[in-house]
Amino acid sequence: MPIPVLHVRASDRFGGPERLILEAAARARATAPTVASFGREGAPHPLLDPCRARGVATALVAASGSYDPRAVWRLRRTVVDRGARVVVGHDYRSDLLVWAATKGLGVRRAAVVHGFTAEDRKVATFEALDRRVLRRADAVVAVAAPTRGALVAAGVPAARVHLVENAIDVEAVAAEAREARAEVRRSLDLPDGTPMVLALGRLSPEKGHAVLLDAWAEAAPERAVLCLVGDGASADALRRRAATLPPGGVRFLGWRSDPARCLGAADLFVLPSLREGLPLAVLEAMAAGVPVVASAVGGVPEALGGGWCGTLVPPGDAGALARALRSALADLAAARATAQAALERVRERYDVGRQVEALEALWTSLA
Repeated sequence: MPIPVLHVRASDRFGGPERLILEAAARARATAPTVASFGREGAPHPLLDPCRARGVATALVAASGSYDPRAVWRLRRTVVDRGARVVVGHDYRSDLLVWAATKGLGVRRAAVVHGFTAEDRKVATFEALDRRVLRRADAVVAVAAPTRGALVAAGVPAARVHLVENAIDVEAVAAEAREARAEVRRSLDLPDGTPMVLALGRLSPEKGHAVLLDAWAEAAPERAVLCLVGDGASADALRRRAATLPPGGVRFLGWRSDPARCLGAADLFVLPSLREGLPLAVLEAMAAGVPVVASAVGGVPEALGGGWCGTLVPPGDAGALARALRSALADLAAARATAQAALERVRERYDVGRQVEALEALWTSLA
Protein backbone atom coordinates (compact mmCIF):
# COMPACT_ATOMS: atom_id res chain seq x y z
CA MET A 1 0.00 0.00 0.00
CA PRO A 2 1.29 3.52 -0.76
CA ILE A 3 2.53 5.31 2.34
CA PRO A 4 0.29 8.21 3.51
CA VAL A 5 2.32 11.44 3.46
CA LEU A 6 0.93 14.83 4.49
CA HIS A 7 2.57 17.88 2.88
CA VAL A 8 1.94 21.18 4.69
CA ARG A 9 2.46 24.60 3.11
CA ALA A 10 1.22 28.02 4.23
CA SER A 11 0.36 29.63 0.89
CA ASP A 12 -0.93 33.03 -0.13
CA ARG A 13 -0.13 32.55 -3.85
CA PHE A 14 0.77 29.85 -6.36
CA GLY A 15 4.51 30.35 -6.67
CA GLY A 16 7.57 28.20 -7.15
CA PRO A 17 7.29 26.03 -4.00
CA GLU A 18 3.58 25.47 -4.70
CA ARG A 19 4.36 24.31 -8.23
CA LEU A 20 6.94 21.88 -6.86
CA ILE A 21 4.54 20.46 -4.28
CA LEU A 22 1.76 20.02 -6.82
CA GLU A 23 3.98 18.39 -9.45
CA ALA A 24 5.51 15.93 -6.99
CA ALA A 25 2.13 15.03 -5.48
CA ALA A 26 0.49 14.55 -8.88
CA ARG A 27 3.29 12.19 -9.97
CA ALA A 28 3.54 10.21 -6.72
CA ARG A 29 3.34 6.41 -6.93
CA ALA A 30 5.06 4.96 -3.86
CA THR A 31 3.27 7.36 -1.51
CA ALA A 32 -0.31 8.53 -1.10
CA PRO A 33 0.13 12.31 -0.69
CA THR A 34 -2.30 14.77 0.79
CA VAL A 35 -1.54 18.48 0.44
CA ALA A 36 -2.65 20.58 3.41
CA SER A 37 -2.74 24.33 3.82
CA PHE A 38 -4.37 27.00 5.93
CA GLY A 39 -7.31 29.25 5.11
CA ARG A 40 -10.99 29.97 5.50
CA GLU A 41 -13.72 27.47 4.66
CA GLY A 42 -15.33 28.19 1.29
CA ALA A 43 -12.73 30.74 0.16
CA PRO A 44 -10.60 30.21 -2.97
CA HIS A 45 -7.20 28.76 -2.17
CA PRO A 46 -4.04 29.38 -4.24
CA LEU A 47 -2.55 25.92 -3.57
CA LEU A 48 -5.42 23.59 -2.77
CA ASP A 49 -7.60 24.57 -5.74
CA PRO A 50 -4.91 23.68 -8.36
CA CYS A 51 -4.20 20.46 -6.45
CA ARG A 52 -7.85 19.43 -6.61
CA ALA A 53 -7.91 20.22 -10.33
CA ARG A 54 -5.04 17.74 -10.82
CA GLY A 55 -6.74 15.05 -8.72
CA VAL A 56 -4.46 15.45 -5.69
CA ALA A 57 -6.00 14.86 -2.25
CA THR A 58 -6.18 18.03 -0.16
CA ALA A 59 -6.97 19.11 3.39
CA LEU A 60 -7.89 22.62 4.49
CA VAL A 61 -6.75 23.49 8.00
CA ALA A 62 -9.19 26.21 9.01
CA ALA A 63 -7.40 29.31 10.29
CA SER A 64 -8.62 32.86 10.71
CA GLY A 65 -5.16 34.34 10.17
CA SER A 66 -1.46 33.60 9.98
CA TYR A 67 -1.13 33.06 13.72
CA ASP A 68 -4.42 31.42 14.69
CA PRO A 69 -3.46 29.21 17.69
CA ARG A 70 -6.28 26.78 16.86
CA ALA A 71 -4.39 25.79 13.70
CA VAL A 72 -2.12 23.53 15.77
CA TRP A 73 -4.97 21.38 17.02
CA ARG A 74 -6.73 21.37 13.66
CA LEU A 75 -3.53 20.28 11.94
CA ARG A 76 -3.07 17.54 14.55
CA ARG A 77 -6.59 16.29 13.81
CA THR A 78 -5.80 16.31 10.09
CA VAL A 79 -2.67 14.22 10.65
CA VAL A 80 -4.69 11.65 12.60
CA ASP A 81 -7.68 11.63 10.25
CA ARG A 82 -5.48 11.12 7.17
CA GLY A 83 -3.42 8.41 8.85
CA ALA A 84 -0.21 10.19 7.85
CA ARG A 85 3.01 8.35 8.62
CA VAL A 86 5.24 11.15 7.35
CA VAL A 87 4.42 14.87 7.70
CA VAL A 88 6.45 17.32 5.61
CA GLY A 89 6.64 21.07 6.23
CA HIS A 90 7.43 23.31 3.27
CA ASP A 91 8.07 26.70 4.95
CA TYR A 92 9.04 28.05 8.35
CA ARG A 93 5.46 28.54 9.54
CA SER A 94 4.49 25.02 8.53
CA ASP A 95 7.64 23.54 10.11
CA LEU A 96 6.77 25.13 13.45
CA LEU A 97 3.14 23.99 13.29
CA VAL A 98 4.09 20.46 12.24
CA TRP A 99 6.51 20.23 15.16
CA ALA A 100 3.84 21.37 17.63
CA ALA A 101 0.95 19.39 16.13
CA THR A 102 2.64 15.99 15.87
CA LYS A 103 4.08 15.66 19.37
CA GLY A 104 3.36 12.20 20.74
CA LEU A 105 1.75 10.89 17.54
CA GLY A 106 4.67 8.70 16.50
CA VAL A 107 4.80 10.08 12.96
CA ARG A 108 8.01 11.00 11.16
CA ARG A 109 8.65 14.70 10.67
CA ALA A 110 10.39 16.11 7.63
CA ALA A 111 10.90 19.47 5.95
CA VAL A 112 11.81 20.85 2.53
CA VAL A 113 13.96 23.98 2.80
CA HIS A 114 14.19 26.32 -0.19
CA GLY A 115 16.55 28.75 1.53
CA PHE A 116 16.39 31.56 4.07
CA THR A 117 15.49 35.08 2.93
CA ALA A 118 15.66 37.19 6.14
CA GLU A 119 13.64 39.70 4.14
CA ASP A 120 12.66 41.63 7.27
CA ARG A 121 13.14 41.39 11.03
CA LYS A 122 10.02 39.28 11.60
CA VAL A 123 10.97 36.75 8.93
CA ALA A 124 14.57 36.60 10.20
CA THR A 125 13.30 35.85 13.71
CA PHE A 126 11.01 33.05 12.55
CA GLU A 127 13.71 31.60 10.31
CA ALA A 128 16.09 31.46 13.26
CA LEU A 129 13.43 29.60 15.25
CA ASP A 130 12.81 27.33 12.28
CA ARG A 131 16.48 26.33 12.16
CA ARG A 132 16.21 25.19 15.79
CA VAL A 133 13.12 23.12 14.99
CA LEU A 134 14.79 21.60 11.94
CA ARG A 135 17.50 20.13 14.17
CA ARG A 136 14.81 17.80 15.58
CA ALA A 137 13.35 16.73 12.23
CA ASP A 138 13.83 13.15 11.05
CA ALA A 139 14.86 14.39 7.61
CA VAL A 140 15.45 17.77 5.99
CA VAL A 141 15.58 18.25 2.23
CA ALA A 142 17.83 20.99 0.85
CA VAL A 143 17.06 22.09 -2.71
CA ALA A 144 20.64 23.20 -3.45
CA ALA A 145 24.11 22.36 -2.15
CA PRO A 146 24.68 25.79 -0.51
CA THR A 147 21.35 25.41 1.32
CA ARG A 148 22.51 22.03 2.61
CA GLY A 149 25.72 23.63 3.85
CA ALA A 150 23.79 26.39 5.62
CA LEU A 151 21.56 23.83 7.37
CA VAL A 152 24.52 21.80 8.62
CA ALA A 153 26.24 24.99 9.79
CA ALA A 154 23.03 25.85 11.70
CA GLY A 155 23.28 22.60 13.66
CA VAL A 156 21.04 20.25 11.67
CA PRO A 157 22.78 16.83 11.79
CA ALA A 158 24.48 16.25 8.43
CA ALA A 159 23.19 12.66 8.22
CA ARG A 160 19.61 13.96 8.23
CA VAL A 161 20.10 16.59 5.52
CA HIS A 162 19.37 15.26 2.03
CA LEU A 163 20.20 17.14 -1.16
CA VAL A 164 17.35 16.88 -3.66
CA GLU A 165 17.67 19.70 -6.16
CA ASN A 166 14.65 21.57 -7.48
CA ALA A 167 13.33 20.41 -10.83
CA ILE A 168 10.69 21.21 -13.43
CA ASP A 169 8.69 19.57 -16.20
CA VAL A 170 11.17 20.64 -18.85
CA GLU A 171 9.23 19.65 -21.96
CA ALA A 172 5.97 21.18 -20.70
CA VAL A 173 7.69 24.51 -19.98
CA ALA A 174 9.44 24.47 -23.36
CA ALA A 175 6.20 23.76 -25.24
CA GLU A 176 4.19 26.41 -23.37
CA ALA A 177 6.90 29.02 -23.95
CA ARG A 178 7.04 28.33 -27.69
CA GLU A 179 3.28 28.49 -28.11
CA ALA A 180 2.81 31.70 -26.12
CA ARG A 181 5.46 33.98 -27.62
CA ALA A 182 3.42 35.80 -30.25
CA GLU A 183 0.30 36.10 -28.08
CA VAL A 184 2.09 37.45 -25.00
CA ARG A 185 4.17 39.95 -26.96
CA ARG A 186 1.03 41.15 -28.70
CA SER A 187 -0.76 41.55 -25.34
CA LEU A 188 2.17 43.65 -24.12
CA ASP A 189 2.24 45.70 -27.34
CA LEU A 190 5.88 44.83 -27.97
CA PRO A 191 6.83 45.55 -31.59
CA ASP A 192 8.92 43.07 -33.53
CA GLY A 193 12.59 43.80 -32.98
CA THR A 194 12.09 45.16 -29.45
CA PRO A 195 14.09 42.96 -27.06
CA MET A 196 12.22 42.03 -23.88
CA VAL A 197 14.25 41.45 -20.71
CA LEU A 198 12.26 39.58 -18.05
CA ALA A 199 12.66 39.32 -14.27
CA LEU A 200 10.38 36.89 -12.42
CA GLY A 201 10.00 36.89 -8.66
CA ARG A 202 8.59 38.40 -5.52
CA LEU A 203 9.29 42.12 -5.21
CA SER A 204 11.13 42.05 -1.88
CA PRO A 205 14.58 43.30 -0.89
CA GLU A 206 16.47 40.00 -1.08
CA LYS A 207 15.43 39.56 -4.72
CA GLY A 208 17.67 42.45 -5.75
CA HIS A 209 15.29 44.39 -8.00
CA ALA A 210 16.66 47.71 -6.72
CA VAL A 211 20.10 46.61 -7.96
CA LEU A 212 18.52 45.61 -11.27
CA LEU A 213 16.96 49.06 -11.78
CA ASP A 214 20.30 50.71 -11.01
CA ALA A 215 21.96 48.41 -13.53
CA TRP A 216 19.26 49.13 -16.11
CA ALA A 217 19.84 52.86 -15.71
CA GLU A 218 23.58 52.36 -16.20
CA ALA A 219 23.21 49.99 -19.15
CA ALA A 220 20.85 52.48 -20.83
CA PRO A 221 19.54 50.13 -23.54
CA GLU A 222 17.91 52.17 -26.28
CA ARG A 223 15.24 49.81 -27.57
CA ALA A 224 14.88 47.06 -24.95
CA VAL A 225 12.06 46.84 -22.41
CA LEU A 226 12.52 45.48 -18.89
CA CYS A 227 9.44 43.64 -17.59
CA LEU A 228 9.11 42.78 -13.90
CA VAL A 229 6.64 40.02 -13.05
CA GLY A 230 5.72 39.76 -9.38
CA ASP A 231 4.45 41.77 -6.45
CA GLY A 232 5.51 42.32 -2.88
CA ALA A 233 6.56 44.77 -0.19
CA SER A 234 9.09 46.58 -2.39
CA ALA A 235 6.69 47.29 -5.25
CA ASP A 236 5.99 50.95 -4.45
CA ALA A 237 9.65 51.84 -3.90
CA LEU A 238 10.64 50.11 -7.13
CA ARG A 239 7.95 51.93 -9.08
CA ARG A 240 9.22 55.26 -7.75
CA ARG A 241 12.76 54.36 -8.81
CA ALA A 242 11.57 53.25 -12.25
CA ALA A 243 9.72 56.55 -12.67
CA THR A 244 13.09 58.33 -12.74
CA LEU A 245 14.19 56.30 -15.80
CA PRO A 246 13.26 57.03 -19.42
CA PRO A 247 9.53 56.36 -19.93
CA GLY A 248 8.49 53.01 -21.36
CA GLY A 249 11.75 51.25 -20.53
CA VAL A 250 10.46 49.46 -17.42
CA ARG A 251 7.09 47.78 -17.04
CA PHE A 252 5.53 46.22 -13.95
CA LEU A 253 3.29 43.32 -14.96
CA GLY A 254 2.16 42.32 -11.44
CA TRP A 255 1.79 38.78 -10.18
CA ARG A 256 1.14 36.13 -12.83
CA SER A 257 0.61 32.40 -12.50
CA ASP A 258 1.91 31.62 -16.02
CA PRO A 259 5.70 32.11 -15.84
CA ALA A 260 6.37 29.83 -18.82
CA ARG A 261 4.14 31.98 -21.04
CA CYS A 262 5.95 35.13 -19.93
CA LEU A 263 9.29 33.48 -20.62
CA GLY A 264 8.11 32.62 -24.10
CA ALA A 265 7.92 36.33 -24.91
CA ALA A 266 11.35 37.16 -23.46
CA ASP A 267 14.67 37.56 -25.26
CA LEU A 268 16.71 37.63 -22.05
CA PHE A 269 16.02 36.52 -18.48
CA VAL A 270 17.64 38.28 -15.52
CA LEU A 271 17.85 37.14 -11.89
CA PRO A 272 19.36 39.90 -9.70
CA SER A 273 18.81 38.11 -6.35
CA LEU A 274 21.01 38.69 -3.31
CA ARG A 275 20.03 35.33 -1.77
CA GLU A 276 18.49 32.18 -3.27
CA GLY A 277 18.22 28.44 -2.94
CA LEU A 278 17.69 27.09 -6.44
CA PRO A 279 15.04 29.30 -8.07
CA LEU A 280 12.59 27.62 -10.41
CA ALA A 281 12.59 30.76 -12.56
CA VAL A 282 16.18 30.07 -13.66
CA LEU A 283 15.39 26.44 -14.51
CA GLU A 284 12.26 27.52 -16.40
CA ALA A 285 14.21 30.12 -18.37
CA MET A 286 16.72 27.41 -19.29
CA ALA A 287 13.89 25.11 -20.40
CA ALA A 288 12.28 27.92 -22.40
CA GLY A 289 15.52 28.50 -24.30
CA VAL A 290 15.92 32.06 -22.96
CA PRO A 291 19.47 33.32 -22.29
CA VAL A 292 20.11 33.87 -18.58
CA VAL A 293 22.00 36.62 -16.73
CA ALA A 294 21.97 35.83 -13.01
CA SER A 295 23.56 36.57 -9.66
CA ALA A 296 26.00 33.89 -8.51
CA VAL A 297 23.95 32.92 -5.46
CA GLY A 298 22.73 29.62 -3.98
CA GLY A 299 22.44 26.83 -6.51
CA VAL A 300 22.41 29.15 -9.53
CA PRO A 301 26.11 28.78 -10.48
CA GLU A 302 25.79 24.99 -10.44
CA ALA A 303 22.60 25.12 -12.53
CA LEU A 304 24.33 27.29 -15.13
CA GLY A 305 27.38 25.05 -15.25
CA GLY A 306 29.61 27.65 -13.62
CA GLY A 307 28.73 30.16 -16.34
CA TRP A 308 28.95 27.83 -19.32
CA CYS A 309 25.17 27.94 -19.78
CA GLY A 310 24.57 31.59 -18.87
CA THR A 311 26.19 34.72 -17.49
CA LEU A 312 26.97 34.97 -13.77
CA VAL A 313 27.56 38.25 -11.93
CA PRO A 314 28.41 39.03 -8.28
CA PRO A 315 25.25 39.64 -6.22
CA GLY A 316 24.57 43.29 -5.43
CA ASP A 317 26.99 44.60 -8.08
CA ALA A 318 24.94 46.92 -10.29
CA GLY A 319 27.92 47.77 -12.47
CA ALA A 320 28.70 44.13 -13.27
CA LEU A 321 25.03 43.46 -13.95
CA ALA A 322 24.82 46.48 -16.26
CA ARG A 323 27.83 45.28 -18.24
CA ALA A 324 26.36 41.77 -18.54
CA LEU A 325 23.01 43.11 -19.73
CA ARG A 326 24.65 45.47 -22.21
CA SER A 327 26.81 42.68 -23.61
CA ALA A 328 23.93 40.22 -23.95
CA LEU A 329 21.64 42.73 -25.63
CA ALA A 330 24.40 43.77 -28.02
CA ASP A 331 24.79 40.19 -29.28
CA LEU A 332 21.62 38.20 -28.66
CA ALA A 333 22.75 35.58 -31.18
CA ALA A 334 25.73 34.71 -28.98
CA ALA A 335 23.52 34.72 -25.90
CA ARG A 336 21.14 32.26 -27.56
CA ALA A 337 24.05 29.86 -28.09
CA THR A 338 24.48 29.64 -24.32
CA ALA A 339 20.71 29.15 -24.01
CA GLN A 340 20.93 26.02 -26.17
CA ALA A 341 23.58 24.60 -23.83
CA ALA A 342 21.35 25.52 -20.89
CA LEU A 343 18.40 23.64 -22.40
CA GLU A 344 20.49 20.51 -22.74
CA ARG A 345 21.71 20.84 -19.15
CA VAL A 346 18.26 21.31 -17.63
CA ARG A 347 16.95 18.30 -19.54
CA GLU A 348 19.80 16.16 -18.29
CA ARG A 349 19.87 17.20 -14.65
CA TYR A 350 16.77 19.09 -13.54
CA ASP A 351 13.76 17.22 -14.92
CA VAL A 352 11.02 16.65 -12.36
CA GLY A 353 10.83 12.86 -12.80
CA ARG A 354 14.23 12.40 -11.16
CA GLN A 355 13.31 14.69 -8.28
CA VAL A 356 10.04 12.86 -7.57
CA GLU A 357 11.83 9.51 -7.46
CA ALA A 358 14.36 10.83 -4.94
CA LEU A 359 11.70 12.37 -2.69
CA GLU A 360 9.49 9.29 -2.74
CA ALA A 361 12.47 7.11 -1.85
CA LEU A 362 13.19 9.38 1.11
CA TRP A 363 9.60 9.44 2.42
CA THR A 364 9.41 5.65 2.05
CA SER A 365 12.66 5.10 3.93
CA LEU A 366 11.41 7.35 6.75
CA ALA A 367 8.18 5.41 7.12
